[in-house]
Amino acid sequence: MRGISRRSFLQGAGIALATTATMGALAGCAPKTDGEEPSSADQAVSYDPAEVIDVDIVVVGSGSAGVAATVQAAELGANTLLLEKRGTVGGNGALTEGMFAIGSKMQHEAGIGTDIAFRDIIDAEQNFFNYRINNLLWKDMVEASGENIDWMVSHGVKFSGVVDNYHGLGKFDAFHWFVDGKGSNYIEPMVESAQKLGATVMTSTPALDLIIEEGVVKGLYAQKEDGSILQVNAKAVILASGGYANNAEIMAERGYDLTYSNDHGIPGHDGDGLRMAISAGAHDVSRERCFLREPFSFGIDFFATMSQTIHRGGPVLWVNQDGVRYVSEDAGSFAPGCNSNAVHSQKASYMLMSQDIIDEFEARSPYGQLQADMDDAVAKCPGKNIYKADTIEELAQLQGLDPAALKATVDRYNELCDKGEDDDYAKSSANMVALKTAPFYIFRQDLAFWTSIGGIDTNRNMEVITAKGEVVPGLFAAGTDGCNLYRETYTMTVPASCNANNCNSGRIAARSAFALLG
Repeated sequence: MRGISRRSFLQGAGIALATTATMGALAGCAPKTDGEEPSSADQAVSYDPAEVIDVDIVVVGSGSAGVAATVQAAELGANTLLLEKRGTVGGNGALTEGMFAIGSKMQHEAGIGTDIAFRDIIDAEQNFFNYRINNLLWKDMVEASGENIDWMVSHGVKFSGVVDNYHGLGKFDAFHWFVDGKGSNYIEPMVESAQKLGATVMTSTPALDLIIEEGVVKGLYAQKEDGSILQVNAKAVILASGGYANNAEIMAERGYDLTYSNDHGIPGHDGDGLRMAISAGAHDVSRERCFLREPFSFGIDFFATMSQTIHRGGPVLWVNQDGVRYVSEDAGSFAPGCNSNAVHSQKASYMLMSQDIIDEFEARSPYGQLQADMDDAVAKCPGKNIYKADTIEELAQLQGLDPAALKATVDRYNELCDKGEDDDYAKSSANMVALKTAPFYIFRQDLAFWTSIGGIDTNRNMEVITAKGEVVPGLFAAGTDGCNLYRETYTMTVPASCNANNCNSGRIAARSAFALLG
């Protein structure tokens, strides 16, 4: 899980070679007004394929959802093709550590979490999301989760046998760990099983555009490693390309400046599935869905002890671009993703600390190198983002904030700390530590991303649908391309529910696609 290079939204689709593309090919990138559906004519692209093949089902993306869809389709007897734009399979699925499930044989053998029921899961989730989620999608995933684990094991997936609540972040003992916590122990056996079942796997072959005839998806065009164009005629296309978090253009349109971001995911998640789905008339719900992301400070190793200590909230002070405190710094205790939600609610966010807070952190854990690590970060100041000073006013000047405003904020915060009660934002008294003793530190809070979660609207069959709920014939979406379990936050209440949905949605999409074969 390390940094990656960002790639353009239309990588592959804009390559000329044997193609002639009209300007309409860019229409999929443009935002649509409410109720306006893009037509296939808007996406008109002309290709001169060097090769044409016929399959039953073509799957785009070899991550957790894509490999599940491929194995399921091949197991049913479909002539299945799996396309992967990168040179290796797995996508972000290679970075996953395990999968949620209840009722698996493994869980029963371990005697852990056997009393968990769907009602417990949905009670937590529907309340968290103010009943704005589709409970039926949750029901489908949760009730199939145990059997899905057993199915994966039958295809060689290697689980460790450990079932827990994932480092205490989840509320249920339902996290099934892969061996060594490596997603490769899921991806590699599944790909091997798919090939044994007769599926074809093509790497370094990005999907470019869908083939749409009279509103029906009939296949797609792809680009082979040698640059030639491949036409794939298919009864069904399953989009499982892994979202769009690596695409700077899409992210900017959604309000994210990636200049100082950190991308932990595998390269290549450029929104190919979202773009192609929109070209077929899909309802784009990406602005209502979430990311797996957390605050950090640019240039500092996200996984370093210092970063993991100070950016989780707690006894620190957060202010915005105006030097004003804007939230309880305990936001992440409700759900880890709430920290990043809070940071993104402001134009900019900064975290303040003092010697008092450093002492508090060091008293809470055996980590005694915090101040030394912070001073090292100040010396590097990799993105003009980390400073140290003897006064709050000087600190503000170094960071480009209003000194008087920041001093007033700190004074107010210190008064609340002395009182032992946060009258402004109801932060826990235990974390109300005043900033009184120099030196003082300020860190700009940037965002680290793993993946986008959701974007293409689907029904329970994983069929892609329009804004009016009408099915786009022949087109399906699975995994993070089409995850509709959440709204704006990935809760972690149900640990690894996203990965469980990857597998389940891939299987459902494959079964639904197979039904089209007649």
